[in-house]
Amino acid sequence: MEQAITINRLRQALIVSLQVDLSLTLLSTFEMTLLARLSEGGIKGVLIDLSGIRTCGCHELEGLLSLAKAVEMMGRHCIFVGLRPGLVMGMLDVGVDTSTMVSVASLEQGMALL
Repeated sequence: MEQAITINRLRQALIVSLQVDLSLTLLSTFEMTLLARLSEGGIKGVLIDLSGIRTCGCHELEGLLSLAKAVEMMGRHCIFVGLRPGLVMGMLDVGVDTSTMVSVASLEQGMALL
């Protein structure tokens, strides 16, 4: 997972960089790792950078939204960053419910929201 997904801490945020297209197996491993890292003290939220993803299936998108809910249930914020136009159109085409999704264009904007 280390080559595909990096999790770094910057001040009070965990910044996740997805650098490959997701699979359900990779998403499951990533979810467990990220939620374990949330136990570190002083973390206000998670920024998930999706700018490296070109395509993503419906199940993977729903998995990311489920992960965001889990982060919120742990009392942290989850913000998606860098959504590409093709990914946004794909989400809308397959009918993914994005009503609870918080997204911004840049990491700077995400840090400001936290």
